Amino acid sequence: MSKINGITYGTYPSIRPKKNVDKSVCENCNICKSKPYQLANSLERMHICKNSGCNLFYFSQTSKATVILGRDTITGKELKKTFVADTEEEALNLALEAKLNIDKNGGPRIINKTNLSIIDIAKPLYMEDYKLHKINSNTHSKNNTNLKMIEKESFTTKPINKVSRMEIIDYLNELAEYSPTTIKERFRIIKRAFDYAYSQNMIKDNFMSGYNAIEKPRTKITKVVPSVIALTLDKERQLVNYLETTSIYNCKHKNLFLLLLTTGMRIGEALSLDYKKDIDLENKTITISKTITKDEDGKNCIGLDTKTPTGRRTIHLSDIALKYLNECLAHVKKNKFNLLFYTPENTTGGFYAESTINSDIKRIAFRLGIYLYVDLDGKTKTQVHTHMLRGTFATRCAEAKMPPIVLQKILGHADIQITNKYYIDVDRHFIDSENENFVNYMKEHNLFNEYYLKA
Repeated sequence: MSKINGITYGTYPSIRPKKNVDKSVCENCNICKSKPYQLANSLERMHICKNSGCNLFYFSQTSKATVILGRDTITGKELKKTFVADTEEEALNLALEAKLNIDKNGGPRIINKTNLSIIDIAKPLYMEDYKLHKINSNTHSKNNTNLKMIEKESFTTKPINKVSRMEIIDYLNELAEYSPTTIKERFRIIKRAFDYAYSQNMIKDNFMSGYNAIEKPRTKITKVVPSVIALTLDKERQLVNYLETTSIYNCKHKNLFLLLLTTGMRIGEALSLDYKKDIDLENKTITISKTITKDEDGKNCIGLDTKTPTGRRTIHLSDIALKYLNECLAHVKKNKFNLLFYTPENTTGGFYAESTINSDIKRIAFRLGIYLYVDLDGKTKTQVHTHMLRGTFATRCAEAKMPPIVLQKILGHADIQITNKYYIDVDRHFIDSENENFVNYMKEHNLFNEYYLKA
């Protein structure tokens, strides 16, 4: 590690263990045998082991240069930015260029209460939400992603009292090219920062609240096809028939998909099931107590709780669901995590990534021609995804006249309005059947001329 003009730079080694390798290769190497990760402490030692033909690890090195951007007088912390490149020279040049820009703008920035930026304000607020358990780790990770994207905009890093109304409007105009969810989340971050700044007398005019406030823009994205939340009876029958008649060797997640279709579990809940603790075959129940989420670094992990407090629940299995659960248990891979659905590829947690499972159901639906459409780029895709299996289960329950309050408990919804949407998306066959019941009722009570009630 070296220093020049206040910039720290150097080349740093890294080491990652390989999977399924012959561990006898380095049997006589005391360094590898005792404390293999100490190799990362020295480039020289890493090269010695690498050149000896060691096959236990992946070796790599990264060139970095770090420049000081300023200092926060409120927290006492230095603000730094690190540049990564293929060589030390390239990384140093990037850092020097950044330092020149800093010097042109008056030198390293000294942050105090009077010159906090939108980012300076928003980051601690959302971190506080996470530390006080107002939000879960998955939401925290999403917030961090949005903060990083917003930070790329120049107006978000200058003092908030210098940000103009037009700068916000111009940014929101560009943001309209994104999805409604992205717009909502990033608009909320900016508004919260302004509301806080106004409450602390950092700004005199808060044009994000009150009279003539800047409003959240509508998305310009035009849907190619209407959204679908559930499979129709015919399409579900087509999918179930494929899953039941296809070998598990050709469709390894078939039993998972069938379990989702018959229990209404969220995919994250199913992937985190402990086959020793969460399953009670005698009482025919599954206990939902956790889900797949993201940690502070945005990496997948098994959370300590469910998506919402009401997500903690016990699912009572139908005979159909019990059949598919037993199939899952029959094919379980014994593992130290006791996961019902386990992959040895994930050495830290053993669980599948939700995206992996989602891609698999999409491939199946595409092959079967279920809900295909052509996107704006002319590519043929399918609308089917894993959450649609949950929606399909809920819709079948609605068609079977299950009371909404009961379905809400089964699905673990916090708000019954979310549950009620499945009573709107019922199948056409169900509507025809209910219309027939209405006509029979009218006939039975002789309310209208029989001529008009002919089937």
